[in-house]
Amino acid sequence: MPDSPLSAIRRALGDERGLALPFALGVTVILSALAAGIFTYVTMNQGAARRVQADQRAYGLAETGLSYAFSTLENAADPYSASSVPSTTITLPTGTVTYVGTLSGTTWTLTGTGTARNPSGPHAGNVVRTVSSQAQVTTTTQADMRPWDYLFVDQPSGCITMGNSVSMDVALYVRGNLCLTNNSQIDSPAVHLLGNLYVENSAQIGSSGNPIDEFAATGPCHYSGSPVACGPASHVYAGAVGTSPPSLTKPTVDLPYWYANAQLGPQSGCTTGSFPGGFDNDTTLNVSRGEIDLTPASAYDCQKVVGGQTVAQIKWQPGSPGTLTIKGVIYFDGHLTWSNLNLIQYDGRAVIYGSGQVRIKNRADICGVPACDATWDPRIDLLVFVAGSLVAQSTGTAIGGDIGNHVNFQGALYIVNDFDMDNNTTIWGPVITRSTTINNSALIHAPPFPIEWMYGLPAATQTVTVVDPVQGSYSG
Repeated sequence: MPDSPLSAIRRALGDERGLALPFALGVTVILSALAAGIFTYVTMNQGAARRVQADQRAYGLAETGLSYAFSTLENAADPYSASSVPSTTITLPTGTVTYVGTLSGTTWTLTGTGTARNPSGPHAGNVVRTVSSQAQVTTTTQADMRPWDYLFVDQPSGCITMGNSVSMDVALYVRGNLCLTNNSQIDSPAVHLLGNLYVENSAQIGSSGNPIDEFAATGPCHYSGSPVACGPASHVYAGAVGTSPPSLTKPTVDLPYWYANAQLGPQSGCTTGSFPGGFDNDTTLNVSRGEIDLTPASAYDCQKVVGGQTVAQIKWQPGSPGTLTIKGVIYFDGHLTWSNLNLIQYDGRAVIYGSGQVRIKNRADICGVPACDATWDPRIDLLVFVAGSLVAQSTGTAIGGDIGNHVNFQGALYIVNDFDMDNNTTIWGPVITRSTTINNSALIHAPPFPIEWMYGLPAATQTVTVVDPVQGSYSG
């Protein structure tokens, strides 16, 4: 029986033969378009990432150029010269660096430019970044504190001798010859010698297991009387051995000026309280007060008050320990000494001048902290004695400072003439002197912190030119 027309239509519509190919082609087109889009997206992202990396390289190169510019300016012979930072290009593995500086008045504008290859293609332009910052050049006159970093001995003739069990870890500067005998041990971070070195027996500078940082001498070294190389052969153990020590000058002391202008002294007495016996006897710079005991049996308090402010003070309170309160610049026309054999702890910062000698007697401990140890901070508590040595000059006696047996002292000493340090004595801090005798079992320690300048401290001046970045001027 033949199909009805309706059945034939249904059979024709149900026949799917011939539809697979168009469907497959459609899917292929769609997938191809999607793959192309993904490829393009990935390619663009990779290109963008490489471009970002190139930009970062260029920025790093620009920063490097700016650092070169600052370094060039800081090391320039004359930072005030407009030609101190010329345009300079340097090729590095990651690109090129160009730096330059321009000067307006005393202000520099320093620029660093970094150039990196553009990864986008051979015809794409390089990636360039530029940064800049300003720097200010200033010149100031300030105290030359370098001599206060040393046991500084300024004796251009003869030989400075250090004998049995002398030990030190403060830097040593000798303008003259240095003689080490017996078992003296110098562990100073630096030994600077404007002269010759003579070593005998087991004396040494540094050790093979613990060398010092630096040894420099203008003259030759000797061991047991024979010239040898400066080094282990002469018992010198140092990380660096040279022949060019720094050129330093012993600061000068102006006794007449400080006699007249000290904040407390012969020409400027106490406005509150008093000092036993006063600062002078006859208004003449001649050591007329003789020996002055700063730590007598009775308490005292002498202050100079100006405008309601205490500008200078010396105050003594006996006890165990006794307390010496100090401030400012103080001048005594006499010899400075102590009768109190207990611990003397001082509080404050002061420079105390004596026209004659400084005599610290046996077993008198004078320290910035009760323990007399490395917890002392000279930035907070610092006692500086300056011995003018006028009597020594007039009588021919060389000693200007005498530190007795079994003494502990924390502070700084300036001795116009010669310095004698007796047995079993420990000093924390620098000493500046013409010559010195350091006896058995003496110790000299570097202060826990460098000595900072304060009003009245003897120091030469030096002119210093400084290059400082201008805050907030960075651009890039």
